[in-house]
Amino acid sequence: MTALIMKDFMTIQRQLKSQAIFLIIIVIMSVFMQQSTILLFFIVFIVTIQAITALTYDELCNWDKYANTLPISKSDIVLSKYILSIMLIIIGLGFALPFVLLINRFTNHIETTNFFLTFCLIVTAAFCMLAMLLPIYIKFGSIKGRIVLIALCFIPSFLIGVLDQYVSNFLVTLSKLQDFSYFAPFVGLFILWLSSLISTGIYKRKDF
Repeated sequence: MTALIMKDFMTIQRQLKSQAIFLIIIVIMSVFMQQSTILLFFIVFIVTIQAITALTYDELCNWDKYANTLPISKSDIVLSKYILSIMLIIIGLGFALPFVLLINRFTNHIETTNFFLTFCLIVTAAFCMLAMLLPIYIKFGSIKGRIVLIALCFIPSFLIGVLDQYVSNFLVTLSKLQDFSYFAPFVGLFILWLSSLISTGIYKRKDF
């Protein structure tokens, strides 16, 4: 398991280096704009999609065909991607939080309570995004996976347009549950765990 995770880290290392300049620009923009939430969102988003990058590289070099000849269980191969994703989110948060706290400290742009609420929602969104993306990319691959993902993105947009009145009522109800939002990351982790079970089932039935 450790070797699989290290392999993925080495795979995405060059990709992360190429995005370092972009991250620096985002940090500078966030400081000047006094928008710590933007910085937190972009960094979490960037590190989250690196798990998809690792899957794409595996597909390009036919890694799965080779991996399935090794004494490694298929469940470990899938689980390594999920552990990698969580580790990347933690690394991204560790990088972003000092800058975010400094911005909030010197600008008083956002209250502490609102900041932790925003923090919880962003982390939960990252978990839910991974829970959706990883099974899709494992099932369909990088090219077909993008097509399926685009198609799925149109469905919520269509439903929001059709059910606009109900969506507004739902948002009002959701705002009343603000006190429970701090438990949202744990819900996101549970959804991610369910996603890992689905992905493992998909991968075990997949032909390479």
